[in-house]
Amino acid sequence: MKRTAGEYRVAVIPVHLPADSYRRAHEAAHANALLWNHAVDALHDFWDQAETDPSTKELRHLVAAADPALRELHSHTKQAITDDLLDAVATYRANKAEGRKVRAPWRTKQYRPLAFTRGFGWRITPAGKLNLSLGRGRAGIRLALPVVTNARTGLGVDASSWGEIRLCWDRDARAWSLHIAYPTTDLPVLDPVNHLGIDPGIINPMTLAVETPTAYEVTVINGRSARAVKHRRNTAVAHLRTKMARCTKGSRQWRRYNGALKRDSAAATSSLRNIDHQVTRKAANLATTFDTGTIAVGDVAGIERSTAQRDKRRFGRHQRRRLSQWSRGRQERYLAEKTGVALTHTDESYSSQTCPACLTRNRPTGRIYQCRNPRCQFTCHRDAVGALNILMRSIYGAYTRIDTDKPIHVTYLRATPLRVAPSKALNRATVLSPTSGVRVAEIDDGHATVTDLPVPTARTLRDAA
Repeated sequence: MKRTAGEYRVAVIPVHLPADSYRRAHEAAHANALLWNHAVDALHDFWDQAETDPSTKELRHLVAAADPALRELHSHTKQAITDDLLDAVATYRANKAEGRKVRAPWRTKQYRPLAFTRGFGWRITPAGKLNLSLGRGRAGIRLALPVVTNARTGLGVDASSWGEIRLCWDRDARAWSLHIAYPTTDLPVLDPVNHLGIDPGIINPMTLAVETPTAYEVTVINGRSARAVKHRRNTAVAHLRTKMARCTKGSRQWRRYNGALKRDSAAATSSLRNIDHQVTRKAANLATTFDTGTIAVGDVAGIERSTAQRDKRRFGRHQRRRLSQWSRGRQERYLAEKTGVALTHTDESYSSQTCPACLTRNRPTGRIYQCRNPRCQFTCHRDAVGALNILMRSIYGAYTRIDTDKPIHVTYLRATPLRVAPSKALNRATVLSPTSGVRVAEIDDGHATVTDLPVPTARTLRDAA
């Protein structure tokens, strides 16, 4: 998608097309894919003859030489093929120069998104409908005008400021969606002097720690909802795969199972993407609140590698599956986009085992960390310990003792809103524990927040003794 000057975001909006527009959209998306396949073949032929990359003008001539039946599209839709193919070649060249194992554009497509430029490809009809043009003399695709909301401000975006629109078909969900580009406000510039440490995890996707003049603020974002979505998807996929294995491939029953498998996978993918956005939005809000322009994330790259080899097996099959389905890379990318800060990776070796009060290394059991040093006896949430150590390493370059005079405030956030239980039983997350003394705040917009966890520091324990 070509961008003009300024910062743009893309809103993805599911749409329902009328029957006639639905048919035209499928035919146009298929023709667009065939034209892309022709352009890829022509590009490879050009490489064989000229042994160099074609210019933009030469590639447009190659696309224009296709079968006229394939060129019954809007001229800007066809121009998008040339632009996207040149971008793909440039990415291929850049990755190859870095020594990565890559391959030039080669894959054939059955469907390809339709691109509609502002002022020419799409327009608002006098009746208030959105019309997507398929070229002069051909009926377009007409649908209800979608509502676009600025994800950064929460305000509606007028159609006069929309940019390019792409109509995309999801083969798994079997649904259409509009990808609408719109301008957005600039992100605030955060102070790089202030540091934020993040301990990534599977159960708790992000545990964030920041130091203030009076305390250490730690926020634990719970991601058990994502774990439940993955478990349901894995169970459904395994069940359907078993049934498909008993059928003849391509039979009617096999196609039914395959369709159900794609629908379940598409629903899980949508839910997980939403959860990742929820997690990173809460993390970005925290970074903005404390004005932290330096964000250090524990470096766990490579933790999922070589875990299945017999001589290096460290995890069971269930844990290996959790690691392979961990979307930490996408979460880091979302956080960088929401804050405008380039994330730095910090070595997190023994971050969850090192006591931040006395630097004694312990092996914690469960989610609560307790230092075994008799003169320390520091106790805190295990992920909070990891986030604090990453914060200290980001500030001082190595694990450093925290200020034991400052209290540690631990706040728990759910990644997604709570759902109202059909029964009258209280949610365990909203019950006041008589032993831990955790105070639970009011539920705001479905998000339960647990704050003011009385975490003892080394000094308070010594004073109490």
